[in-house]
Amino acid sequence: MHSNKKKPTDQTQQSPGMVILDFIRHGEPEGGTRYRGSQDDPLSPLGWQQLRSSTQQALTQGAQWQEVIASPMLRCSRFAHELSEQHNLPITEQVDLRELSFGDLEGLTPQAAWDKYPTLLANMWKNPEAHTPPNGEPFIQFSDRVERSLKNIILKHLAGTHKKTPHLLLIVHGGTIRAMLHRLLGIPASATFQFDVPYAAITRIIAYKDDDTFTVSLKNLNGVVPVHINPDNIGPSNISPDNIGDLSSC
Repeated sequence: MHSNKKKPTDQTQQSPGMVILDFIRHGEPEGGTRYRGSQDDPLSPLGWQQLRSSTQQALTQGAQWQEVIASPMLRCSRFAHELSEQHNLPITEQVDLRELSFGDLEGLTPQAAWDKYPTLLANMWKNPEAHTPPNGEPFIQFSDRVERSLKNIILKHLAGTHKKTPHLLLIVHGGTIRAMLHRLLGIPASATFQFDVPYAAITRIIAYKDDDTFTVSLKNLNGVVPVHINPDNIGPSNISPDNIGDLSSC
């Protein structure tokens, strides 16, 4: 007896079992390293070079992005639109993926901020959820909006029909990537500062469908390897203006 049921092919559209998300941090902005959350500086010439080099390396390694999602800040969105046009990819801007607003710290260099707010910066490093810069955005609210946006993106693609596994490129900020690690992987907020997230570095996660929700695993791309995290020992051993750069170079 012959069955009339068609065998699935590579062209069959079906709900995917997973979604690949590549998070790339923007390149160096004009003005160098500063507390830059809501301050909307464009990329420097070096920042453009960093992003073009990093994305080309990823494409050479086999990345096959199908969509670009970007923070609306200039240091993210302008390159996102260039890449979208070059590779004929759909693009959307997600306002909730923008960087944490640093309030009165905005625009200050790390040294100037340390000179003016040494206790605040030390406390932000140790427990960012409990310490907010004057007129700044609370870290919990920041993490809430990043988590909400990412969950919507992931669940939308897991619920859709695709010919192949969705592979997204998100052009965002260092703080946004750390908020993702904190909320989607359950890493303590202060421990995320132990992850090196340089300009134009790519961090990959894979979200796997799990009934009506999803689970997440962390991958690495472009040679960016997170340091080992020990949840029992997450406090910094030495706080100084020289090692708080990851709080400011956003």
